[in-house]
Amino acid sequence: MSRTLSGTAIGAGIAFLACCVVFAWLAAAGASRTALMAPAALGALAALVVLRRVTPREKHVALYFAFAVLALMIFFVHETYGYTGQVRNFPLIVGYSGIVLCVLDLLSVGETRIGEAIARFFGSRLNVGEMSGRPLKREVAAFAAMGAGVLGVWLFGFLVFSPVFVAVWMLAGGKSLKGAFHGGVFTIAFVYLLFEVAFQYELFRGVVFIWLLDL
Repeated sequence: MSRTLSGTAIGAGIAFLACCVVFAWLAAAGASRTALMAPAALGALAALVVLRRVTPREKHVALYFAFAVLALMIFFVHETYGYTGQVRNFPLIVGYSGIVLCVLDLLSVGETRIGEAIARFFGSRLNVGEMSGRPLKREVAAFAAMGAGVLGVWLFGFLVFSPVFVAVWMLAGGKSLKGAFHGGVFTIAFVYLLFEVAFQYELFRGVVFIWLLDL
């Protein structure tokens, strides 16, 4: 695949930089969150045009999926800023962490030196057959699993559902029952020590737990 950028891709790259400048200027001027979404959305579309040019056709589905998740994370952060006090701290940590991971994923699917370096660092080049192309049904399954994870956290809380989600994900990936159990135990220990102990932030307990307390 040629890495030579077309005139359209170059124009989109310039548009992306312009959107970044406008976004920074509006943010410095104290613009509202809604006003900032316009240059952010236009910049994302411009970046998509550029990345399509440096991404193999068989990876375009993965590219679109990463962009969809990135848009979801940006919207999540946008809505979180509507909260006040300590309540928004944890959602912001999740949102910004998700944005960073999505950007890394976007860069890794492209045939660029940066993308190859990121993919090599995270080990995704070890399974060439897996990374040569992601079928749409697998992308949908991954997105559905994320949705189920959010629903589970909402119902049962982070401390209860996080280890369950990790253990089930490991089992689905072919890990042993013992390995999945250890992964779940490590997850609950890590989440509890990091947020409840180190950050002294009380995690959301879930609507089921709240309902039981009300009883």
